Amino acid sequence: MSLDKIVESCRYLLDNYPGAENCKSYLDSRLSKEAQEIFGFGYFPGIRNISLLTDFVGEEVLREEGLLFSREIEDALSRRKIPSCYFENHPLVMPYRNPYGQVVGLVARTILSEKERTEKDIYKYKNTQETPLFKKGNLVFGLYENKQHILDRGCVYVVEGQFDIIKAVEIGFRNIVALGTSSMSAYQFSVISRYSNNIFVLLDNDESGNKGRKRINQKFGRFANIRDFYLPDDYKDIDECITKGKASCFEEIPFVVKG
Repeated sequence: MSLDKIVESCRYLLDNYPGAENCKSYLDSRLSKEAQEIFGFGYFPGIRNISLLTDFVGEEVLREEGLLFSREIEDALSRRKIPSCYFENHPLVMPYRNPYGQVVGLVARTILSEKERTEKDIYKYKNTQETPLFKKGNLVFGLYENKQHILDRGCVYVVEGQFDIIKAVEIGFRNIVALGTSSMSAYQFSVISRYSNNIFVLLDNDESGNKGRKRINQKFGRFANIRDFYLPDDYKDIDECITKGKASCFEEIPFVVKG
């Protein structure tokens, strides 16, 4: 329940805290209000303003979840401990839900530019640390939100990133899930195949994505109807394709498998 409370509080801060305006503007420039609501985006403050969140959920809750901790430093005065925020450079957060809708982790995104990320050696996304409930290789992002569409249409598209799914949802492409990587674990396959045996692989247009396609086919091709789909070479992923106004790329993709 503590993660639910954190998600709810972060959502409130995104809509009401003036300091979250940059995050809100970034989201509004990228996603529709409907998509923001479906995936439950929120604002996670940095260490200077962490009291905004602790006032809602309490400091102990953040520490229990590993989102607030102390680190030891040495300076000219002495060795001392300073508070640190796990999502310091990743203020945009959204819940990671299991197939039953329970919040089992958080996914955070930085809004720094690619140049700033490179200079600071910061990844674009950051997940909460693994727990017995939150093991990335055991979860499929977007399955809870889209599972009925998968059942209705008789097939599921598998992509890599969270934003790929969110952008796809905006254009009505709902029978889709994300692995969070270019690899599919046996557990992820078992979960996905419960909802459809028609699995269409739509990974990123890069070396990692191509290797991932081959591994998925080699490991699971005997157990499901697995097909590969590709975006035009100009686009790395679905997010980029739709963002650049090329939603027509998906007109040839069969969203429904009959029979």
